[in-house]
Amino acid sequence: MQIIYYLSSFLLYYPLVLSLFWLIGALFYYFLIERKKATLDYERPREGITFIISCFNEAETIAETVTNISTLSYPKKELIVINDGSQDDTAAVLLKLNEVYPFKFIDLKQNQGKANALNSGVKIAKYNYIMCVDADTTIDDPAPYYMIDNFYTYENIGAVTGNPRIRNKRSLLGKIQTVEFASIIGGIKRAQSMNGYINTISGVFTLLSKKALEDCNLWDIDMVTEDIALSWKMHLHNYVIAYEPHALCWMIVPETLRGLLKQRLRWAQGNQEVLVRDFTKVLKKKSIPFWFLFAEQLISLIWVFSIVFSIIFLLLNLNFLDYYFYEETLNIILASSFVLITVNIILFSAQLFIDSRYEQKNMFYFLFLSWYPIFYWAINAVTNVFALPKALKREKGAYATWKSPDRGKVQR
Repeated sequence: MQIIYYLSSFLLYYPLVLSLFWLIGALFYYFLIERKKATLDYERPREGITFIISCFNEAETIAETVTNISTLSYPKKELIVINDGSQDDTAAVLLKLNEVYPFKFIDLKQNQGKANALNSGVKIAKYNYIMCVDADTTIDDPAPYYMIDNFYTYENIGAVTGNPRIRNKRSLLGKIQTVEFASIIGGIKRAQSMNGYINTISGVFTLLSKKALEDCNLWDIDMVTEDIALSWKMHLHNYVIAYEPHALCWMIVPETLRGLLKQRLRWAQGNQEVLVRDFTKVLKKKSIPFWFLFAEQLISLIWVFSIVFSIIFLLLNLNFLDYYFYEETLNIILASSFVLITVNIILFSAQLFIDSRYEQKNMFYFLFLSWYPIFYWAINAVTNVFALPKALKREKGAYATWKSPDRGKVQR
């Protein structure tokens, strides 16, 4: 049972160490950068922004998003909406909206994926900054101001990713994801900002430099998560990705387990595709912070398959008549689970408190933190296992298409 002892130690301590790193990094970011952010100056001269929305079968959500962006107070803006071969009434809805709001409308007849649609929009964009927004997302009015100011504050910025919030919180899964985005995902981005390399921009809401996009040859049409793939290309081209927590957007998350698993499976596959594609390029870059990010992603994958191996090992060595086997194994599992859940509740609570300045009512979701460690690590393990064969078999050059997960009922 020595192998189980070492494996259980790794399975326990790795998420604890990683969570502690995220918390320390988030605290440093909050006290050194986020808390000291100057008051927004709306009168400051700023360059124009081209907003781009790619939509596939979004007839139910696109009108609200187009209306929201069209009525933002940001003075110099244009909106481009791409219908990516939708099979519902999306095109008809957009044509009707175009009578009210003067946006550029691209009607692609065949669904060839979000990356391809975004690329078609960039090619006709007239401004040097591109804001990508998902078709089910609305933006707070100050968000574009906060995001573009990063380009005037820091050097060599390629992208600024915003702070997504959850609109549909009625269901248990909605509440859990509210805690996830408010604590762990925000905490990860804060911590990775201190390291200098953010793993991924947020595909739902990000402002990009058009020059950086063109230097990276735009989005990859054959990567299942275009946002992760672009993020790593920007790192390899020496562009910085910034996180702007003051820039809020409101999105809809899956409210069924099937929809959530489908979404996370795609995320896991996209992350693994990047690890496979960029492995040698990362090593050649000779950047310790970048190596640290790569190691974090790789070890997390190893951690997942260590779980699988330990479960298989236990099943193969299971002795239904050996009481001491049950006692020893269950003690290890229960003790590890108790420590992991307790420590993570403390760490996630601190990160939830940091984020509460943007949405104070999220503190009321504190009770759902007891679900969170099990939910987060378990779903990551399941999706990464099933994503690996998909990532390895992904056909290079083929259009990456996918359907949005289920839509929940909006509760702002």
